[in-house]
Amino acid sequence: MNARKLLFLVLILNSLVVVVALEINRRIGVNHFKEGGFVTIYSFLQLLATFGIVLLINWYSRWKNPSLIWKIIALGFIFLATDEVFTIHENIDFLIHRIFGIEETAVTDRIDDLLVGLYGLLGIGVLFVYRNEWKIYREAFPFFIFGFALLFSMVTLDVITNRHDILYLIWDHHSASTIQTYLSLAEEPLKVFSEAFFILGFYIILQTVKARKKESAVTKAG
Repeated sequence: MNARKLLFLVLILNSLVVVVALEINRRIGVNHFKEGGFVTIYSFLQLLATFGIVLLINWYSRWKNPSLIWKIIALGFIFLATDEVFTIHENIDFLIHRIFGIEETAVTDRIDDLLVGLYGLLGIGVLFVYRNEWKIYREAFPFFIFGFALLFSMVTLDVITNRHDILYLIWDHHSASTIQTYLSLAEEPLKVFSEAFFILGFYIILQTVKARKKESAVTKAG
């Protein structure tokens, strides 16, 4: 499958998942954007798919230019998939409060939200450190940029909607509550579309690596 077809397929699937979840919430009031909903399962599957694609990139890269970056990224995505199912960052939040005896405040209650942002920053850090190994895949850059932009947009919404306090600074209580409801519904769509762009970016890299391996095999055979 070429990258354009995959782009179309992934965006359609993501849109369908989001629309169905919104319609279920509108009709019967069940929020599948919360932990344990089918959107979480879909997100887990996308992260698992990305993990698989990166493993393939690592396997195809071994023939010429093996690099630690693909192993690190693969580990990162399998960790994110595990986090999605077992809510690791939320549990770290609770653990920090318990170990240090910190009373939950509007600031400390947002630790779990900021941890997700830290995941994103660590990802950017890895790409920067290993920039010489992957900068040749420029076709994938726009997808990673969109992916990180959506990720940090989600983190921003998480921080804003964690409590009403920030929204109360701008709107009255009734308006703030209504706005929080709508903004909180936007968080998960931002996440799954962020994952979609990462899938597409790594898929482009995979196709490039496979093509170069094939060209090398043809050259040697000739």
